[in-house]
Amino acid sequence: MYIFVQALIGIFLFSAQTTWLNLFSFGGVTPDLALIWVVYCGVRCSHAGGIGAGIFIGLIQDSLSGGLFGVNTLSKGLIGYFFSTLKDKFFVEGAIPIGIFLIVSSVFDGLVYYLAMGTILKGDVASSFLYQSLPVFSLYNALMGPVMFLALDKIEKRLNSNKPSSFRRAIR
Repeated sequence: MYIFVQALIGIFLFSAQTTWLNLFSFGGVTPDLALIWVVYCGVRCSHAGGIGAGIFIGLIQDSLSGGLFGVNTLSKGLIGYFFSTLKDKFFVEGAIPIGIFLIVSSVFDGLVYYLAMGTILKGDVASSFLYQSLPVFSLYNALMGPVMFLALDKIEKRLNSNKPSSFRRAIR
């Protein structure tokens, strides 16, 4: 049940990202809800959960993007791995650490995209991407992330409150 709900959350966030989130764009840049969810799963879930969330959402993005297959899976999978490994070494509570984690992950995700487009696909990516779009993208994710973390924590708490504890089972 828990994995099913997490998959539904990922699909909902991705569908919101691709449909109505363009209404909230700033300078043509929108926050990446899927990236925020991958960082959330990396920080809050198990090691396998963080990596699995990154690969799951990366595969969906790659399947629907029409670009080079594997770029999103690589970047999101590595982000899930990186943050699921780091979560034991840092205290990740509050808006500032979450914002810093999201800035780092946004920059990494953007650089993977930039390098893949520039080297593998030999595409023309404007140099303004690095000094205009990427900082706005990172900042937008960092501002949106703590709000999403709070909402996802509430959902997580609700899911865990519905699980019968061993104490409750012993009483029944």
